[in-house]
Amino acid sequence: MTMQLKLLAALCCTTLAAHAELLPQKAGDLTPAALRAAPAAATLAAKMPAVTREPVSFSWASRADVAAPQPFVAQSREAYFTVTGAELEQGVALPTTAPRAIVRLQPVGEASIRENEAIHPSALILIDAAGRERSAGDGMETLVSADRLAKADLPFASGTSAFRLGADVGSGPVRMRAQGLNPGQRYLVNVVEPDSPLALTMQTTSAAYLQGQQLTVLAQLQHLTDKVAPGRIDAKLVAPTGRSYPLEFKRGADGRMAAVVAPAAADAAEPGLWEVQANVEANVKGQRALRSTRFAVPVALPTAKLTRSADLAGENGALTVKLGVEAASAGRYEVRGVLYGTVQGNLQPLAVGNAAQWVEPGQATIGLPFDAALLAGSTGPYELRDLQLLDQGRLAVLQRQQVALTIAESDVAKLLPQRSAVALPSSARLKKDVDAGAGTGDVQ
Repeated sequence: MTMQLKLLAALCCTTLAAHAELLPQKAGDLTPAALRAAPAAATLAAKMPAVTREPVSFSWASRADVAAPQPFVAQSREAYFTVTGAELEQGVALPTTAPRAIVRLQPVGEASIRENEAIHPSALILIDAAGRERSAGDGMETLVSADRLAKADLPFASGTSAFRLGADVGSGPVRMRAQGLNPGQRYLVNVVEPDSPLALTMQTTSAAYLQGQQLTVLAQLQHLTDKVAPGRIDAKLVAPTGRSYPLEFKRGADGRMAAVVAPAAADAAEPGLWEVQANVEANVKGQRALRSTRFAVPVALPTAKLTRSADLAGENGALTVKLGVEAASAGRYEVRGVLYGTVQGNLQPLAVGNAAQWVEPGQATIGLPFDAALLAGSTGPYELRDLQLLDQGRLAVLQRQQVALTIAESDVAKLLPQRSAVALPSSARLKKDVDAGAGTGDVQ
């Protein structure tokens, strides 16, 4: 082995260090305000996935830009409501705003009850927008009985039947009746209007929340390009424990309705997603309109957080960011982030790093490595972006920072003097070539 190779090998195994701190948080970052200890492990053992205590860390080349996490946007052109057999005998209104709505009927109860109480669409009587009574399937384009749905192996509850209103039935004051039903039996009615100009849009203001933070839900009802004032919003936030938080909406300056709620710690400690459930009623061109939606929202118990400490080290041929972690509960915690470097004068994504290990309550350090080979062809300044802290056992995102750390070229040159002598791995070259072929620029 030549003296130069011996020196390079020695440098790869030497640990050098430089002190650093995380940048201040920005608007849109997810940050725990105060830590909360999770319930005893025995309490949640049956509800949480088993996790290993073996530490693991790795990195790989990536040229994908980081996109800020966006909250899920639920858009609905359908309605749900429950009626009894007695109400169906009298006739119930189908709140339609466009022709050819799809109607689904599902008896409520256990499977045996649903199968016995199923209604065949041909047994229904329709009163169309012109007031004409239509029976035996007249006014329906498609009829699907409960038996046919069951044989089709579609994800509907047993006893469910469905039909599509004919175009000549129209929309607006359409009614539906059935005879010979059990008066006390309840039915779930789902009206779907894919061609309707009326849509309900709901979302939260953040992609994820932590207990202790206020959760904001936005709602907007729109008919074509015109905003519609809701007459009534019946909405709630349901915790994994089953507890419901009523959502009281008020109109904001932008015309959207907003509701604010603060999840309790006891409910946030329960594993699982939270769910927004809403029914919105409005008057559109003199007709009653109804829209329903439900969507999941992640709310986590802040069992750990990243401290400001983020020391840099050059060890085992990698640039390692040693992140301080403070934990209120024992668990397997993961950090991940994307390293950007300067290539041809522009900051570009170079690599993704992941590291996970078991952490006991108190202070700990998790090292996030980026192999020196992944930095070849780049210079400083470097940035660590989309830094995340996750609780793997409780399946929760605890912290997320869009731009977490700036690393000077002088630090990297000192910590990884062998950087320029290391060739890109084949996987990185492949990624580089694909990106170059797509016109995103090569890494030289």
